[in-house]
Amino acid sequence: MNFANASTTHPPITLSFGDIGNTTLNRALVTITCFLSLLGASIIIATYIAWKDMRSTSRRILVYISIADSIVAASYIFGAYLPQNTNSGACTAQSYLSTTACLWSYLWTLFMAIFLYTTIAMQKPSTALKMFWMYHGIGWGVPVFVVSLALFEGKLGNDRDIYSSAWCWIKVEGSGKSAGHHDYIIWMLVTGKAWEMLVFVLILIFYGLLKWHLREELHRNERHRIRSNALDAAKRADKRLTCVPVIFLILRACGVLRFCIYISSSAEELHSAETRKIQEVLVYLQGMCESGQGLANFVFFCLLTKKFQENSRRLLYRHCTCLEELWEFNTTTEPTDQGINSTYGFNILDSDSTEMNETATLSRTSYLNSNYLAIT
Repeated sequence: MNFANASTTHPPITLSFGDIGNTTLNRALVTITCFLSLLGASIIIATYIAWKDMRSTSRRILVYISIADSIVAASYIFGAYLPQNTNSGACTAQSYLSTTACLWSYLWTLFMAIFLYTTIAMQKPSTALKMFWMYHGIGWGVPVFVVSLALFEGKLGNDRDIYSSAWCWIKVEGSGKSAGHHDYIIWMLVTGKAWEMLVFVLILIFYGLLKWHLREELHRNERHRIRSNALDAAKRADKRLTCVPVIFLILRACGVLRFCIYISSSAEELHSAETRKIQEVLVYLQGMCESGQGLANFVFFCLLTKKFQENSRRLLYRHCTCLEELWEFNTTTEPTDQGINSTYGFNILDSDSTEMNETATLSRTSYLNSNYLAIT
């Protein structure tokens, strides 16, 4: 009987999806997406430095996010070309940089939502500016402390692409689903997933409150003497606010899904043919999405904003006058209705505040005041 039991005992399955994560296709997809993110983040930083009319507090937050996204993208490219399923000092260093920078990006994205809510809905721009000492302390210091603790405990390294895509994160040892795998889960939560989920919930709340505030103003003032194009712009802004948490969720969904599959499945289930097919798709999607934050921020916060478009046109015309015939640029400013704000009390923001006007441009949020059309 003992012989029969011994003959049916199988060695533990060693988990690894490195054969998927380190394929030429996945490495190429990660490289391309990271390069585009680096380019987008660099343009955000460069335009903030070069164009004085875009140097506001809200865009300064975007620059901080872009710095973090640049480090994430650069470290992911580096990690994608490290040897497969092997731990090294380079792998640990890449894990430290990318994990810290991801947390920086998460927290500063949250601070952007808090800043916009405090400035727009609460109408307390001075309070929002006073909170920056706290933003800097938490936004930069907490991630460094958390990831340094993980480094000190020896938890950073090669994860065999079990829950990442071609880069290093939390080190996996043994079969990957041994008795100590709960330790991996705890460190994944501490260094990323818990923060990711918390930030998503909070930006959903703050942007939801901001949308509610905007819609209240729309319903309150829709029947008054506001030009139809101002109301149309405000309605478009209302729709754009929905995109912020949605984009964040889309970019992080594959990583969260793979994390959930890992914690809820056994090693045998993870190595089943059906699960491996799903994992193959998710590894490719995760590689592109999680390295594309810089690109998404560039498209949403720069490319689709009117001020960036106008400054870009001026720059192109300065160096290529032939474009004027193909791309007409209207430099005139539409007249504003100076009596709207004072007559009907649309005191959502101080119309003389350049800072808050720039915040409106960045978030695409309408304040229904006399300067709205001129700043969007």
